[in-house]
Amino acid sequence: MLKPIMREVVIVRAEAVSALGDTRSETWKRLLARESAAAPVTHFDTSPYYCKSAATIADIACEDTDSSRLSLLLQKLFKSLPNRLPNSCKLIGSTLKGAIDQQEKVWRRSEISNPGNLSPGKSQPLPWEAAKYIADHFSLNQPGLIVNAACASSTIALSRAAGRIAAGFDDCILVWGAEIISEFVFAGFASIKALTPDCCRPFDKLRNGLILGEGAAALLLMSAEKAEETGSKPLARISGWGVANDAVHLTAPAADGHGLYEACHRALQRASLKPEDIAAINAHGTATIHNDKMEIAAFTKLFRKNGNQKKIPLHSIKGALGHTLGAAGALETTIAINSLQEQRLPPTVGLIQPEIEICNQVAPEIQPFSGKNLLLTNSGFGGVNAALILQRT
Repeated sequence: MLKPIMREVVIVRAEAVSALGDTRSETWKRLLARESAAAPVTHFDTSPYYCKSAATIADIACEDTDSSRLSLLLQKLFKSLPNRLPNSCKLIGSTLKGAIDQQEKVWRRSEISNPGNLSPGKSQPLPWEAAKYIADHFSLNQPGLIVNAACASSTIALSRAAGRIAAGFDDCILVWGAEIISEFVFAGFASIKALTPDCCRPFDKLRNGLILGEGAAALLLMSAEKAEETGSKPLARISGWGVANDAVHLTAPAADGHGLYEACHRALQRASLKPEDIAAINAHGTATIHNDKMEIAAFTKLFRKNGNQKKIPLHSIKGALGHTLGAAGALETTIAINSLQEQRLPPTVGLIQPEIEICNQVAPEIQPFSGKNLLLTNSGFGGVNAALILQRT
């Protein structure tokens, strides 16, 4: 059987807004400085909940207006992006609950009696309306696709975009992810005891939960030919991607990590790489008991089978930026690009006592590495797992 010819996929633009900064460069600088954005939540009452903190973005507060935090977040992201995209550009994005804060306002404020009075330009209560808002901003005819696959959503969006470009269906796709913190989502995570009452500690023996985070990211993907045609300099290549489901539990991952292992294995196969070709890992690292244990199991199986004892440096940014849910993969990919370019991983903020299995792989300090391939992983409720392999250009 003839192997299909797949085109090279490159990232030519990557921008981010996080609780540590309005740009990718500012976020990167503060990550390297071991800063954490965790702080008390002020835009809704946290007294009913055992957790009081999150990584929020202070200047998207809009409680006294009919705007949404999401629209203000997207406007901040737009400032770092070009005003126009190529005419052939498509959109693939992710936001799990859209502007759910608008619906909360309807419930809370008696003066708003008709949700239909809310301006579409100021609120996008459903995910597809956020997609339309972005399409309208760039004067694109179609809002594109929304991927809603829990916390692996924007990683899968990147995989879908890379696959379409590689196969020749498209030559330019803007992948975006955006997530706000609403009481609805906060209460949901609190109800399953997934939030920490103190500090988020990815891969730490004393970890006891995550903090939620706000953030948005956008990455412009092109075929190598399109990038050359438009004079766009590649920041990194997406050489491999994989998606798998462990089908074990509604919220808990498979303890043996077989779903994540399969996603990583597929990404390596697509990139025609071996595990030993990976130089560094940007892990999901939520700091929940079950997620981090699952990731350690998957990485141990992937990288140390057949007697291979190579210990690859890994890190998580969630102790610093919080868990941005559907935006996590996109946001972390922008950071991974910096890691590849500078050959160093940011500190894993909150880490004190790393789990014994990875004590030589994760650190609360900057970790240098040498190599051109970085593995990025994300997992989510419903057993979903996704992996990307980024390659230095």
